[in-house]
Amino acid sequence: MTRISNIQLFILILIFEIGSTTLFAIGIGAGKDAWIVVLLIGMFGIFLIFMYTQIAKMYPNQNFSEILQDVLGKKLTSPLLLLYCVYFYSQATYNFFEFGALIKLTTLQQTPLIVVLFIFAFVMIYILSLGFEVLARTAEILTPYVIIFLISIYIFTLFSGEFDFTALQPVLGTGIQPVLEEAVNQIGFPFGELILFLMFWHYIENQHKIRKAALLAVGLSIVMLLLSLITMISVLGPDLTAKAEIPLLETILAINIADIIINLDSFAVFIMFIGGFYKTALHFWGFVLLLSWLVKRAKTKWVVSIFGLLLPIVSHIRFPTLADQRWIGVENQYIIFCFAFLPVLLLTIIFLKERTQK
Repeated sequence: MTRISNIQLFILILIFEIGSTTLFAIGIGAGKDAWIVVLLIGMFGIFLIFMYTQIAKMYPNQNFSEILQDVLGKKLTSPLLLLYCVYFYSQATYNFFEFGALIKLTTLQQTPLIVVLFIFAFVMIYILSLGFEVLARTAEILTPYVIIFLISIYIFTLFSGEFDFTALQPVLGTGIQPVLEEAVNQIGFPFGELILFLMFWHYIENQHKIRKAALLAVGLSIVMLLLSLITMISVLGPDLTAKAEIPLLETILAINIADIIINLDSFAVFIMFIGGFYKTALHFWGFVLLLSWLVKRAKTKWVVSIFGLLLPIVSHIRFPTLADQRWIGVENQYIIFCFAFLPVLLLTIIFLKERTQK
């Protein structure tokens, strides 16, 4: 059976959370207080990890399908697996299109989008056909570079003379209500997407340290998101940050240290590609696992190949433009929240069943 270490789990959660979210200004609807929104939704993320890891604690080495069958029975398990199957594939197409479109927008402007998407798909199919542990190993190699690039951006902006902390003041100048409203709007993203990792708990070597690795990863991702958001607002100001297509890229383009350290947009492209790849690949692998559990004779390599090749076509049909994709993303927040909260209800049923048996 496939096994990955707790360090690899930590890396996968970290790149999954920061790979895409550091590019954009989460919670910018609250203006200069967007960083408080990140703190609030980060607390929600920590709560979810406690719930999800509690399920792993109670059912060690069992996959999500086996846990559902034990708690809810076979009749309810199949429809739920199918729902999650559709949800993960939907999320895979969403992330897949977004990062394909952003790479075309920033670096491959003369290349047709469908070509970019197919190249992206071929790389993903190749790695996933080698197994989940290969995906984890590549993440272990590439994630440190993403972290180094992000920290370098924060340091360079600090010394470039463009950094202005007053852009963050006054704290709660418009009151707490805009912050709370924006936190509700952002409740599903990005931490609600951690539901995906319930599909992977049974892969972990040391089941007793899953919670520790997951909490550390979520904690570090919150810190990185806060640093990104503070840097964007301090360099661009809240208004320009809200209007920018890719705020991190605009922030990087503002870096100029003695006319020597300039034009670091390749940093943003690297973060964009790596983050987009792992966000898509992990959602897609969650879909592959669920489909193989539903259709027990389905071979994962065939599922990866067939549905991986369909991914560019489905994404292109579903999202005619990047604007359409963004609009659907806003509507998608509450769907993510619903799917993220279902395991909390599952855990409640488990506790009630235990009390009844006792």
